[in-house]
Amino acid sequence: METPLSHFVQVLNSFREGEATFGDLSKQMRQLLSEHPEQSGELRKLLDDCFEQGYLPPQIHQGLIVQTTLSLHNDDETRISTSSHEQDETIVWPTTKTNTPKPGEIIQPNVDFEKTRLTDRFESTAQRGAVSSVDITSGQMINTTRGTRYSGSSGFSSTESEKIGIGSVLKDRFILEELLGSGGMGVVYKALDLRKQEAQDKSPYVALKILNDEFKDNPTSYIALQRETRKAQTLAHPNIITVYDFDRDRSHIFMSMEVLTGQSLKDYINKVIPNGMPFKKAWHIIKGMCLALAYAHKNGIIHSDFKPGNVSILENGEVKVLDFGIACAVRPGKDQDETIFDARRDLGALTPAYASLEMFSNKEPDPSDDVYALACVIYEVLTGKHPYGKLSALKAHELNLQPKTVPSLSRRQWKGLQRALALERKDRTPSVKQLITDLQPQSPLPIILGTMAIIAIAVTTGGYIKLSQETDPLQDKIIELTPKQQLKVKDLLELAEIHFEVGYLTAPTGSNALWSYRQALEIDPYNKEAKNGLKKIADILAEQAQQLYAEGKYDESLSKIEEGLEAIPKHDELLALKKKILN
Repeated sequence: METPLSHFVQVLNSFREGEATFGDLSKQMRQLLSEHPEQSGELRKLLDDCFEQGYLPPQIHQGLIVQTTLSLHNDDETRISTSSHEQDETIVWPTTKTNTPKPGEIIQPNVDFEKTRLTDRFESTAQRGAVSSVDITSGQMINTTRGTRYSGSSGFSSTESEKIGIGSVLKDRFILEELLGSGGMGVVYKALDLRKQEAQDKSPYVALKILNDEFKDNPTSYIALQRETRKAQTLAHPNIITVYDFDRDRSHIFMSMEVLTGQSLKDYINKVIPNGMPFKKAWHIIKGMCLALAYAHKNGIIHSDFKPGNVSILENGEVKVLDFGIACAVRPGKDQDETIFDARRDLGALTPAYASLEMFSNKEPDPSDDVYALACVIYEVLTGKHPYGKLSALKAHELNLQPKTVPSLSRRQWKGLQRALALERKDRTPSVKQLITDLQPQSPLPIILGTMAIIAIAVTTGGYIKLSQETDPLQDKIIELTPKQQLKVKDLLELAEIHFEVGYLTAPTGSNALWSYRQALEIDPYNKEAKNGLKKIADILAEQAQQLYAEGKYDESLSKIEEGLEAIPKHDELLALKKKILN
């Protein structure tokens, strides 16, 4: 049976799933209270229940409670402004106590709460003065002498924006053909790129992410997000989606990127592995996510909204991480702390179930924020469940929750994951690189790597001299590279180093040290570091092949030999051992 609250609950669930904005929720609340003012008490109870159960972040809860209070008054000084023409009106921050929360009965715990939330950053009465000016519809905060005021400033309101959908054309170039998905930050379409089609490109399609009004309603967002996109374009990593460009067509701001064929990790967990999967089978997914974030952090980019929905499992099994740089794309400039758009600060762009404790208190972004989110996702891949039952870090900390152990992990691995899941930053694993070390299966590889380091240093063994003798006599030749090429080579060498450290020597395809070194050499054929890297790979594989041969595992030894010869086709030790096995 429908009640006056029914439609509001539907919009509330849509908001929590990222399908409705804060403005939609605010509008529906005002309509409900206008038509049924007697429901204000029940409405407040519902909001309190959602907050107590961890479904609503505190800033969202407080903002909605403010509206339920203000809607009961008719005097001009306490109403919520609903248009940009009423920005000077003020409200008094409510100090009345709410009713004691009861267990929620309308919103169930199994409702998905994994979508990015775009929220207004309300603060408590204790943190700021009692008087502020608010325009809930716009979502931008500006300091005034009397408090804090929300207003829009871009000149593009949602009513002014031209509606777009299937069949729309952006920049006279991109034809929107299929809706791929939507979230709190924007809508993603598959689009035909007419320029690619004209050039007879075999893959003329791109994905366009068109930002929501909350993002485009700021005059600086386009410039700042474009700058961040340029930075994301340097992330040439097999586990990171390729971003092409950021652009604007009238009021529509959009990002173009590669089209992925597969499914989100969120769907994969829900539909394929609802009870999780053993660590051995999950390791390739975990490694892909870890390598992507480690590489991004090394390049100064923090994801800040990492979650299963932002990871894609392609049809060929490869892992791709999406949506880099959006949540932390814009940094405050000098003397503009309150007018520069910041998705995390001004709109509260975060996903409560995966946001670190520090993100809720607006602390500066840190790689450990991604570590916490990554650890939560890894836990879900292994168990099918969120470590804290999808509750926010705030609620988990308040309740002093502890995640259950993961049966498929060794004691060492579990301790590593447990540290990464620490709610407070001071107790948390500081880097993804360290998390990889804590989780990766133990193998003789570290010993082999240590041996190779000794060989490289101990010149008296002849190893270093032999290496110099075997390299190309033209290795000292230097070719002139453009700044862009130099940056690309640098990125590839750093990527190779990360792959090397986690044992990705020649596999998986397109995401290993061998691939990275080869890509670097295609740009700079005489690069010493890349050449030495290939030699090191071959030497390590030769030692592994010799060990397997000694154990009588000839097929496995031969496989290692072939891998090593991919790096150095004329490697003497590998060729000799191959001949020995085949003969």
